[in-house]
Amino acid sequence: MDNQLRTLQLTQLELLKVFDRICRKHDIKYSLYAGSLLGAVRHKGFIPWDDDLDVCMSRAEYDRFISVWPQEATEGYILQNKDLAPAFFQSFAKIRKDHTTFIMYESEKCKFHNGIFLDIFPIDRIPNGKLNRMLFKWHCMVYQLMVKGFAPPLSGAAVRFGSNVILFLTPKSRREAVRRKMLKKITRYNDRRELETVAIETMGSIRKTFAPDMLDEYVYLPFEDGEFMCFAGWEDHLRRKFGDYMQLPPEDERAWRHHPIVLDFEHNYEELVRQ
Repeated sequence: MDNQLRTLQLTQLELLKVFDRICRKHDIKYSLYAGSLLGAVRHKGFIPWDDDLDVCMSRAEYDRFISVWPQEATEGYILQNKDLAPAFFQSFAKIRKDHTTFIMYESEKCKFHNGIFLDIFPIDRIPNGKLNRMLFKWHCMVYQLMVKGFAPPLSGAAVRFGSNVILFLTPKSRREAVRRKMLKKITRYNDRRELETVAIETMGSIRKTFAPDMLDEYVYLPFEDGEFMCFAGWEDHLRRKFGDYMQLPPEDERAWRHHPIVLDFEHNYEELVRQ
């Protein structure tokens, strides 16, 4: 394995242990998520070529974790979301390790800490019915747009055009209010336990829904040198997300996904710039 990639994974594991310690202390439920959950099941740790670490939790537990962070945070780690770092442009949270750098293309221009990170995704409930789901997705799109403040660069021309029209019609002074209004609409179904669950971090992620009882029960699975919380129904979750999840991808797809253009384990980006 690439030594740099393994050092990155071990730094992310350090962040996971900080997160897990706080969750255990406050009895906050969470699960390894996406490729990290797949790694726990298939590899008992990181997928060998994976370059990030993901966890998720119900929106209520997510909010609770953010509320206890100030009293529990260990020096040297930074929690980011849109409320804590207004320039942050993602609809979930990250824990970053201070005095590290993980810069992806164009993110060196961003005015927030860009250290090595752990992603924390909130899980919401999605309504039944075609019209209700269309409205839900519309609210998610507007919410993500108000968080970002710019049209998603990798989207098609029509989506970029529509996004720019919405941003043009929404003055910057109003975007925070619109963001909070959209979030309220998105989360209004979360008390309805019969509804399917969904992660809203991207428009693509909303297309894959999960079982209504996904957030009900948890187990601990081995991951690297520890055991971490995962959905008890991890098999159904992985099948919905990945299909035949035990099948390895072709060798030419076993590569870093985030492609950092600057990676440093000892310095913030600002410190590197000053050198």
